[in-house]
Amino acid sequence: MPLSRYSVSVCLLACVAALAGRPGEPSADDSRRLRAAGRLAPVLKVGTRVEVKGRFLPDGEFAADEIEVTEGSDRDEELRGLVEWVDLEKRQLRLLGFTVKLPDGVEIDLEPSGRAGFEDLKPGLRIKVDGRRDESGAFVARSLRIRQDQRVERKIVGTIEVIETAAPASMQLRILGLHVVVNEATDLVKPGSRARPALVKTRLGLGDEEDLQFLGNHRLGGHLSFAGEFRLRGTVLSNPDLDETTADRRTVPELFATVGTAADFGLVSGYLEVTGQRKYFIEGGDEFTDLEKRGDFAVSQAYFQTGLDPGGRASLIVGRQKFTEERRWYYDNKNLDAARLVFDSYPFSVEASISRDLFDESLHLRDQNLVNQMVHGRYEVLRNLALEAYFIRRIDQTNLHDSPVISALRGIGDIGRHFSFWLDLAREGGTRGRVDTTTGTIQIRHIRAWALDTAVTFRPRILLDPTFTAGYAIGSGDEPAHTGADGTFRQSGLQRNRDSLHGVVSFRYYGEVINPELSNLRILTLGEGIRPSRVLSIDVVFHDYRQDVPARRLENTDIDARPSGLSPHIGHEVDLIVGYEPRKELELRLTAGRFFPGSAFLDKPKVASIVTLQSRFRF
Repeated sequence: MPLSRYSVSVCLLACVAALAGRPGEPSADDSRRLRAAGRLAPVLKVGTRVEVKGRFLPDGEFAADEIEVTEGSDRDEELRGLVEWVDLEKRQLRLLGFTVKLPDGVEIDLEPSGRAGFEDLKPGLRIKVDGRRDESGAFVARSLRIRQDQRVERKIVGTIEVIETAAPASMQLRILGLHVVVNEATDLVKPGSRARPALVKTRLGLGDEEDLQFLGNHRLGGHLSFAGEFRLRGTVLSNPDLDETTADRRTVPELFATVGTAADFGLVSGYLEVTGQRKYFIEGGDEFTDLEKRGDFAVSQAYFQTGLDPGGRASLIVGRQKFTEERRWYYDNKNLDAARLVFDSYPFSVEASISRDLFDESLHLRDQNLVNQMVHGRYEVLRNLALEAYFIRRIDQTNLHDSPVISALRGIGDIGRHFSFWLDLAREGGTRGRVDTTTGTIQIRHIRAWALDTAVTFRPRILLDPTFTAGYAIGSGDEPAHTGADGTFRQSGLQRNRDSLHGVVSFRYYGEVINPELSNLRILTLGEGIRPSRVLSIDVVFHDYRQDVPARRLENTDIDARPSGLSPHIGHEVDLIVGYEPRKELELRLTAGRFFPGSAFLDKPKVASIVTLQSRFRF
């Protein structure tokens, strides 16, 4: 009996509901950042006494905002925060989740100078307690001080008891018995000098949401870790040819599974990841009348990494590995066979690689004919402000000589508490070849093109945590009749154009429906989002598209219609993105968009739309 689209939708929603109904503690935006790969700064080791300023996550872990190494012989432990409750009869109080016992004779001081009694302790008071934990885990005070400045504070002081390292994805410390989360946002501070990252990036730069999450409970013995995830996604793309008289709606249910194993032996580590997927393509009517199935099973990553110096600043990675960068504008999600050198000595970092796709015979055939040479440098001017440089050269081994060379600069970071920005400026050189359809000969032209992508986000930090973003991007075009250097900019071919705007999940930031490459195109973007809680985000994004030079071609877009080349106005699009991550193991996302074609399309084009629902379960 044929299955209808309604049946498929019910199955998808049932699977999502089953996953959403699993009991568990909520996760937080902070825990998602554990995907950043790296090693702890060398100074952070077992036995080191530290002060950690941070906040509690809904799952009970303590997210470190700032870590300071303390010197001296003092071995006492400290708690600094707000009193939660007081038990006068038992002479106990609650502070930062600890039960604090105050034996008779414990001195209670009141700043700036004075004495106080146990009866003066009230919920909400900011205090500092020195002492030690007993066998039951309760904190036994030796001294207590009521602070003069009554502000919110959450700080623990103690020695690092255990380093729970689950390479390649996360770092956790155990301090005072608490699981302390360290990620790329954690500062390592030292009096008299500027802050530096507590997590030194040594493995393939930053991670992203597609990476497996390795946490403490994924460890297998002292050196191995195992993690995996399962994804279920359904996409419906309607009217991609902008002609409602044709039945070209596409329904694509997809299944994905990924498992990975990481091994860490200090200076030498390794990683193996296997990915499988199954897609069902349904064209036209409401039933599986035209069904195409595609399956794929592959080793997506398999590499080893070795440190080149004891300080962990330099390393060599060899094997099939992932290349990604923060905005995924230059490269992302292309698993290439490579040798890569990484050097990170804050505030400078640089990586250089040579790569090629040797084994993928299905998805990226063109990559097998290209040798990639890439260099990426980064300088952190301030803790939240960085300058970057990119060099990408792709050498075509065929007679086509399609060998672009991209040189680019990026500025990215925060401007005060309320503004953030990015600015990418790229120049493309090299050569580009095409086959003349009339003569059959190959015509090779030099490239002289450029692109710019910039945006500013305003976050007022008020109720519902709204954000407002305005951006503009342009990739240069060229007149069709021009016979000199080719002025049409093309992205590297390794890009993904996907990011988040302070949301729980990422999305296609050039449009969910049209999803174009930035080539001979100008894109105006306006976005507004809210973050009612750490686990939920809602974004609405508007795009307006115009060609730099009117042409009868759009590069790498998901719509099938061709513009006329008579008008530059491609159209505009409105997208909705909803992300929900109630716990670390579960992520739900809904993306939807409607593309309204402009005057570049003739014959009264109609609206195209897309809806995608995805659930992700991590184990």
